[in-house]
Amino acid sequence: MEEKVFKPLVDKVYLSLLAFTLGVMLALTVLLAFKAPISLIPLVPIDLLVLYFVVSPFFGYVKLGEDRLYIRFGIILKREIPYDKIRSAEKVRKFYSDSMLSLKTAMEHVNIRYNTFDIVSVSVVGSDSLISFLLGL
Repeated sequence: MEEKVFKPLVDKVYLSLLAFTLGVMLALTVLLAFKAPISLIPLVPIDLLVLYFVVSPFFGYVKLGEDRLYIRFGIILKREIPYDKIRSAEKVRKFYSDSMLSLKTAMEHVNIRYNTFDIVSVSVVGSDSLISFLLGL
């Protein structure tokens, strides 16, 4: 089987929230740099952490392997799910995700249920073909 990679789907709402968040962070950091430079000590690490969580989903993907589904949630986090553990996959449209670990950059995403109670959410381009592949297993 040829490995297929699904890139993240990026919604306009996510991009507008990204632009707003980065604008507020930059303005606050620059303002505090001139008013109270000592405040940059805690502010810069917080900015970097927020920047990681906001930009990280652009590096995520879903890859169909030989015997398992590989999900990369950003730069660091990843998950491997064997195909025989997947119970269902459904397309859902909502702003929030049912799982803590999710590749969410759009309101339309795929909930993949595996094991007994585990759910992972991904927003990918071509979600219909991902669902049809997972349901065809």
